Parts: sequence; C-alpha cells; structure tokens
Amino acid sequence: MRTLTLMTASLLLAACSTPEQHLVGGDRDSHDCIGSAGYQWSALTNQCVRLFEQAVRLQSLEANETGSAFLLFNADRSQAELTLPNGEQTLLTRQGDEGNGSWQGGAYQLFLWKGYLLKSGEQALFHGDSAL
Repeated sequence: MRTLTLMTASLLLAACSTPEQHLVGGDRDSHDCIGSAGYQWSALTNQCVRLFEQAVRLQSLEANETGSAFLLFNADRSQAELTLPNGEQTLLTRQGDEGNGSWQGGAYQLFLWKGYLLKSGEQALFHGDSAL
C-alpha cells in the first residue's frame, strides 16, 4: 500500500511540473526583429520588415524552384534590396534615366520589362508584377 501511495504521489508531482516554456515572439534577432512573426532586418530601410507584405514578389522562372525573391525599394526607387529564396540579400542601385533604367548590384541586374525581370549575366532568373 505504501508503494502504491509513493507511486501515485510521484506521478502527481511529475504531472504538476511545468516544462520549459518558449514564448512566441521570443526569437528576436540582433536588430530586435521577430523572425517567427515574419520580420527580418532591412538595411535599405533600417527597420524590421515583412517582405510578403511590403515588397514586390518575384516568381522563379525555373520549373523546379518554388521559392520567391523579393524586392524592397527606397522612397525614390533609386535603390532596391533584393532578397533571394536562400536569404541572400543584395543592394541594387538604379542605373540610367527614369523609365529606361535598370538596377544593378553584385551579379544581378533588374529590368522593367512586362513587370520586373531579374537576371544574372544573360540568364533570366525571376519575374514579377511591377505593381505593389
């Protein structure tokens, strides 16, 4: 009987113990952005942003690629921050006159052609609507 009482007490105590809790939103990065809420740091805007709400989505032109690239522009559209599906970010700077220009940075060129067209060298990688 004593053994049964000890086992019951042990089970009750084990059930009452609280496991370590992980708070939703407790994953702030070095810029105080909450990744679990979809935020990431934008060096272009100097703030936490949600790309899927604030940026232009570009779809891959590769049949087997399922991820999207995103373009976030500054106020005068002289610069764009490109975020690729793998998380790589590149700053693109406008080249040429308004309406005829392109944005370039690193190995990437962004053109206005039936929306936005992102290329690397001669290879077209992503395409998307030019309206937000």
